[in-house]
Amino acid sequence: MSAYAGISGDVLLSTSPSTALGSPEAATDTGNHINYFAATHQAWDETQTLTVQCSPDGSTGWATVSDYEFYWPVGEIVFNTARVVGTNNHVHISAGHYFALTSLSGAHAWKSSAKAATKDVTPFQASGNFAQYAATIKSLTFSVDCFSQDARILNEMITGDGATNISGGIVVCQLYWDKAGGKRWQFYAIPTGVDTTVASNDIDKQSIKMTADGPVYEVLSDTFSTTTVKRA
Repeated sequence: MSAYAGISGDVLLSTSPSTALGSPEAATDTGNHINYFAATHQAWDETQTLTVQCSPDGSTGWATVSDYEFYWPVGEIVFNTARVVGTNNHVHISAGHYFALTSLSGAHAWKSSAKAATKDVTPFQASGNFAQYAATIKSLTFSVDCFSQDARILNEMITGDGATNISGGIVVCQLYWDKAGGKRWQFYAIPTGVDTTVASNDIDKQSIKMTADGPVYEVLSDTFSTTTVKRA
């Protein structure tokens, strides 16, 4: 794997509220007629209704379907069975809410920590007297250091009636290590803290902390496919 200069990185976050889709958005077939990606918007709001439709020719006979799984943070539709050419292989999203993502102001450093939890399941008479473990859950936390006082994260932490974030407290996060190449981690996250430092002899600083909520995706290009978007 290539080494990348840190200056190549970036941090993009969604801003609440999500935006309702104004007209149907095409979904691009990756070639296997099973995996399709939203053609324009990458990140979608799982708290809002999403409608997927199929057509035999891309212009008529659109029919709502439900035999799929939707990967919300990356806009991927995964059908249970392959679509049939000339029957239902043209796909679009007819209703849904998407997130717009922008760079976090003044961000200059990010650090993530991924963990895999295990449980001790060592039985009596275990082979060689060695402990045995079962994998249980995975988690990812991260922090971002900024040269700014950006209120957007604090606003996202406020949920409930009259709040900015009406999507269950989640935001979509992109942690880039190579912005030009589109290489990043992309996932839902929940803000957990904001630390601010202001000193008369220094630059104002802000550090935010967040926890991934659900699957984390490794994205290796801005052109989405089954080889460039993978669940970690």
